[in-house]
Amino acid sequence: MPHDKVTVLENGDKLQVVDSSALIQRHACRECGVHMYGPVEREHAFQGLDFVHPERFQEAGWAPPEFAAFVSSIIEAGVDPSQMDAIRARLRELGLEPYDCLSPALMDYVASWVAKKSGALAA
Repeated sequence: MPHDKVTVLENGDKLQVVDSSALIQRHACRECGVHMYGPVEREHAFQGLDFVHPERFQEAGWAPPEFAAFVSSIIEAGVDPSQMDAIRARLRELGLEPYDCLSPALMDYVASWVAKKSGALAA
């Protein structure tokens, strides 16, 4: 969603950036490790957007999660890599295709942005 539409209402002081060198500046809780949102601030097709975790929403009416992105990143939080096949299988059971990159639609969006920037496609 657009960055100017994202507001942390409570406990923003508990959030910290996971990896300041990453494209997506994932903000996670210092206490429990849950990732809440991640703005894209440098030049990229997604600059000005924030990736949010819709499963954290309390209000009804939001689109449900459609895929599970960067699934392998849970290893960074200490999950044993040998558990990944079972985790991906469970995500599929729940109707969430696991990706360790981006969904095809998001990859098409990025490729379109790059092509327009280079002149390969009309802006």
